[in-house]
Amino acid sequence: MKNWTRGFCFGLAGLSVLTVVAPNDAGAECYVQAPLRPVHRTFIRRDVVEPGVYEVSRRASQHGVIRQQVAVAGNVVWRETPPVYKTVTVRVRKRGGSIWSERCVGGQAAVCRVRVPPQDILVEKQVLVRAGRRWAEQVAPDAVALTERRVLLRPYKNYAHFRRPYIAFSRERVAVQPEGARWVPAPSQPQCCEPKC
Repeated sequence: MKNWTRGFCFGLAGLSVLTVVAPNDAGAECYVQAPLRPVHRTFIRRDVVEPGVYEVSRRASQHGVIRQQVAVAGNVVWRETPPVYKTVTVRVRKRGGSIWSERCVGGQAAVCRVRVPPQDILVEKQVLVRAGRRWAEQVAPDAVALTERRVLLRPYKNYAHFRRPYIAFSRERVAVQPEGARWVPAPSQPQCCEPKC
């Protein structure tokens, strides 16, 4: 390292001799190495070990039974009687008109129109004497029965529980700038590295 620094000083001195007209060292510009202190920073690291989750639990619904009395209808039987008819003779007047008949006129066959007068005839007819009837007859009386009915007393309900996440914090010291050296301008009065330069 010392030889390299000495060579660098000689090189700068020679450059100053070439660029400066005056042979003295008044215009010489030298650089020296200055140590760099390492720079450290402390960082806080946040790690989620377990994420937060929701846990849902359900409360079951509650039912009950209601007992109540209800009326039960008795047994009913339907009965009926048929209608009664009677056959009677009725006189009906038949309308007159005309009919065609075959006859012999003058020794030859002919078709003649013959007029028929109205006449009364007797016909039989059924007449309703008594109409039929249908009625309900209760053979067993009404009764009261006890019934049970299932009713909802309380509906179900969901409960959501949030479990917080588990977060771990850790400190970490990191070197932002490592240890080293840098070149800085030398003081205004340069001094050679060797006692006799």
